[in-house]
This record gives sequence, structure tokens and C-alpha cells, in this order.
Amino acid sequence: MASLQERYDAAQPVLARLGRVDANDVPLPNIVADEIAPDLARLIREACFGSLWTRPALSIEQRSLATISIITVLRRDDNLKGHIQSGLDVGLSPVQIVEIMIQLLFYAGAPIANTALRVAYDVFTERGIKVEPIRVFDPTEAPEALYQRGLAMRRQVVGDDLTAEFDREDEIDAAWERYMLEYSWGSVWNRPGLDLQSRCLCVLTAQTLLGTDRTISNFIRAALRLGLSEVQVKELFFHLTFYIGVPLARRSMALAKQVYGSGRV
Repeated sequence: MASLQERYDAAQPVLARLGRVDANDVPLPNIVADEIAPDLARLIREACFGSLWTRPALSIEQRSLATISIITVLRRDDNLKGHIQSGLDVGLSPVQIVEIMIQLLFYAGAPIANTALRVAYDVFTERGIKVEPIRVFDPTEAPEALYQRGLAMRRQVVGDDLTAEFDREDEIDAAWERYMLEYSWGSVWNRPGLDLQSRCLCVLTAQTLLGTDRTISNFIRAALRLGLSEVQVKELFFHLTFYIGVPLARRSMALAKQVYGSGRV
């Protein structure tokens, strides 16, 4: 087992990959913590970057994508800028980062997605990055075609064995379900720029904070159906401990264990 100092030292290459070192490869300081809570500064380096980010079950790109997603949902715009910068430094493309915000639109809400997009825009501008936007939305498409594409995508991601979210006998619920099938599943989930695994990782990450037990369980099954392993799903919740806290992370881990035990994927 690695010593505490070895864990602390193991953070160095992670911080370098994340662009959190200066020209001399010295980690950038946490000025406030260094001055009034030096033990907190050490915990962040050792327990987060030296212990969690170095674990092998998820790639550093997947960890970055999940972290950008959770910081977006948490509305910690002060932290989001740094994590978007780190995402670019580990190899996420500007288009992928934009698609994270679009993917979260119907899960976190438009104000949050728009604010995150503005933070990303500022980072791109500071770095002189010109983003070539993806334009695939076709306003001339028949709504029925959009609906059918959404139905097919929802079936591919969450399957047929899904507790109904809407009462189809209720007029508003029926319209609401169609709305989600057209715009979330038919439009957003079908966009290029992020593969389905990555889109599911974004949503599952957001669900740990915003979702019900049922929706978290549904997207755990979706992640497994799309090729993420049980170990990777559990590792995601382990990773998020440092960002959402133990109670929420453990709730999702317990739900994952229930899903695995049920054999329903």
C-alpha cells in the first residue's frame, strides 16, 4: 500500500496532465488554503489528485468529462473554468466540451447549461480557440420523424423494460413524454460530437446529484448496456465522492449494487 507521501507525490503527473503546474512544473498554489488551511490543501492534492485521479478503472479523459459535468450541475462556475481548461489539456476537444453542456440541457435545465457554455466560451476565447459549431438540427424535419428517432434512441439506451415516467392517459403527461422523446432523445442524444457512452456518463454523473433512485438505477443499467463495466460505473461514484460528498456518492453506489444483484440490465 502506498504511503501518504507517495500518494501526495503521485498527484504531480496528474496535475501536470491537467495543466495545473507552472512553467517549472511546480503545482499552482491554492492561495487561500495554503494560508489558512494548509491541511486542506494537502488533502485536495493527496486524497483527490493523488488517490482518486490516479486509479485505473476510468481514463483521465473520462474523469475530466465527469468532473466537468458535476461542476456544471453544481453551478460552481468559479471551479468550472479551471476544469474546462484541464479538460482541454487532457485532450477533450472544444466540441466535446460544448456537447457536455448540450447533453445536460434537459437534465440540469437551460439556465445552467447556458451559464456553463458561457464559461467554456470565455476559456476558448482566452486560448484563441476557434470552435466550428455542429449544425445538425433541421427545422424542416417532420416532428414524427424526430419522435421516432427519439423512441429508437431511448430504447437503445434504456431498453424496453423501463418503469413508465408518464401516464399516457393524462393529456399533459402524454404531451410531455412526446416532448422529451423529440427534443432530448431525438435531438440531443442523437447529436455527433460525443459517443453514447460519454453522453451516458454525463447524464449518470448529473443524476447522482439531481436524480431519484429510479432514474439513477435506469442510467446505471443504461451505462452497462452501452458498454461501461460494473467496475467503471462504481468507480465513477467513487470518483465523485470528492465533488458531491460521501452520502450522495454512497447512495448511487448502493443503487448500483442493487442493479447488479437484480441481474436486470
